[in-house]
Amino acid sequence: MAKPPEPLEEMLPKAALVVIATVKRVIATGAPLPPLPDQEEQKADVGARSPEQTLELEVESVLKGKHQGPLTVLTVKKPVAGYSVREGTKGAWLVDDDGTVLGRYGPDSWRTAHVEAALKR
Repeated sequence: MAKPPEPLEEMLPKAALVVIATVKRVIATGAPLPPLPDQEEQKADVGARSPEQTLELEVESVLKGKHQGPLTVLTVKKPVAGYSVREGTKGAWLVDDDGTVLGRYGPDSWRTAHVEAALKR
């Protein structure tokens, strides 16, 4: 069974930038990860991981964060995680100071409406 996403209230303070954006292009994908060691037979989900990716996001709007000039394109790093993204993936992206995507499931961690509401509190 998949783990639930981290609580939004814990992740928002870690985000230097929150944008609504779509993956315009996957610039790079890291090397394939080695297979996991044999797991116990009783486990249904062994936690497969996907390599890091460098993404170019087309920014629709900025919900949090400071930047100079209009922000229309943003390059971010999706760390090694239990998911990969592809062109066209859209949602609320929480990004830290280093340009790394936050959230266990990237933009699918939290609904956009929930992110917008949490930022207004």
